[in-house]
Amino acid sequence: MFKRGIYIISLAGVITLAGCSGDNIQVEEKVKYVKVQTVKAYQDKDKLIFNGKIKEKSLASLSFRVGGPLVKLNVNTGDYVNKGQTIAVIDKRDYKLQVQSTKAQFTQLKGEYERYKELYNKNKIPANSFEKIESGYLMAKTAYENAVNQLNDTELKAPAAGYIHEKFTENFQTVGPGQPIVSIINLSKLEVVISVPENQLLAIRSCRNTYLDVKNANVSKLPVTVLSVADKAKSDGLYEVKFSFKNDKSMNVFPGMSAEITMNFDNNDDITLIPSSSVFRKDKNSYVWVYNAGSKSITKRRVEIKQIAQDGYVEIKSGLKSDEQIVTAGTHYLYENQIVKPIVKASETNIGRLL
Repeated sequence: MFKRGIYIISLAGVITLAGCSGDNIQVEEKVKYVKVQTVKAYQDKDKLIFNGKIKEKSLASLSFRVGGPLVKLNVNTGDYVNKGQTIAVIDKRDYKLQVQSTKAQFTQLKGEYERYKELYNKNKIPANSFEKIESGYLMAKTAYENAVNQLNDTELKAPAAGYIHEKFTENFQTVGPGQPIVSIINLSKLEVVISVPENQLLAIRSCRNTYLDVKNANVSKLPVTVLSVADKAKSDGLYEVKFSFKNDKSMNVFPGMSAEITMNFDNNDDITLIPSSSVFRKDKNSYVWVYNAGSKSITKRRVEIKQIAQDGYVEIKSGLKSDEQIVTAGTHYLYENQIVKPIVKASETNIGRLL
């Protein structure tokens, strides 16, 4: 009887454990944190006009590779110089002597080298003897070429057409290698800088017909292209946008001039732009993950891409609606109906991210 009682108790224990290991035990799934963004459709307008300023794209300081006293400084602030035009000249006397000295030695060793090379080719001298002659010849050749280069470097020439912005020295002063002589503004390419509100950034990125007007230079409808769009707003809440264009001396467009940027739109269709990082490919189709705030899960949605936009964005032709939320990063590591949690952007005043 005693053994039978033990058997019954043990069996009941097994039944109890089996019941606990059934469907009543739920394994909590680890929540995946994701970056989400709300989809916004922008309604094109016929035209947008922004006021801006012309700025130089490059301002370079020019200096000599060699040093010595200046004997010519041929430019003044504001002068226009052509590409290759001589701006300043260093006294050539010592550099000419160096060329003469190294040339004489090079010429002598070149003759010896050619004679020994002929003997070597006929197996009349050993290899080590020829190698010594060849080494001396190459050293003399390098010294002569370096002297010629230094003589040429006594003339400072404009690397591109532009205007002299500032002079840092005067005639007859002794200058050193790398010491700035003048700064030059390259006007072959200029920039137009405008400030735009956040709700018009989509229009900036999507518009393909953008033109420049500079009234004081009688320039109108000059095509420009978007150069950059700031990732962060300035203190006034506006975003800086830069456009670039090819300049010509005949246009008389200079840095500091006021300008207008006009953006003409082809139609009145809605434009939907999303980050390219939110799109992933599968079975030759494009998809995004759409976040459902109610179920806190994501679902795969097929989208049709119309074209590649500026700054890492793509324009969507169909598949998304305004105010839907999509995942913008790590899309290849997610799956259908996965429970996720959007990453909340920390406040700039939240020191230590404690709030």
